[in-house]
Amino acid sequence: MTIIALTLLAVGAVIGWTLWTREDSTIEVLAARQSIERGQVITSDDVAISRIPDDLGWSVVPAARLGDVVGQRAAADVASGTPISPDAVTDSPVPADGFSIVGVELEAKQAPGMPLQVGDRVTVVVTPAAATNTVTTPDSTSAEVAGVTVAPETGNTVVDLLVPQAQSALLASRVATGNFAIVLESRDR
Repeated sequence: MTIIALTLLAVGAVIGWTLWTREDSTIEVLAARQSIERGQVITSDDVAISRIPDDLGWSVVPAARLGDVVGQRAAADVASGTPISPDAVTDSPVPADGFSIVGVELEAKQAPGMPLQVGDRVTVVVTPAAATNTVTTPDSTSAEVAGVTVAPETGNTVVDLLVPQAQSALLASRVATGNFAIVLESRDR
């Protein structure tokens, strides 16, 4: 009977130690209480404190830095419930000075077959209004994908393109004609 009692005591001690060390291996971090959009000024209502395992290897903002995050802008979209990384917070306006965002609604024939993602480098190529045998290189504009959404009215993909401010008017006039296609050039993942 004594051996059974000692065995149960030892098992209980091991289970208790395991639970205690597991509880200690989490950290408090800042997470998005609701989705935060790129460029949005972050308020205290947008942020929650969350506990995550400290051995994930993620770059996250500790909960103690709440004051450093509130009032800053989101440098990237942060999904609801996701821990906030230091790279997702900036004190610069979005887009940065000297750059503009041009919104482009895409029909299926104007987009690559694979979904575009934030950070993709693309080229917007002017396409002819009608079939032609011309073999000249078409006009084009290089851009970076800053956001991707779906237009609720049409179901088409809407892509926000980041371009130098000097090229924004030209790109907006090109896409307004509807005669363009987007080519995926590079994806750093």
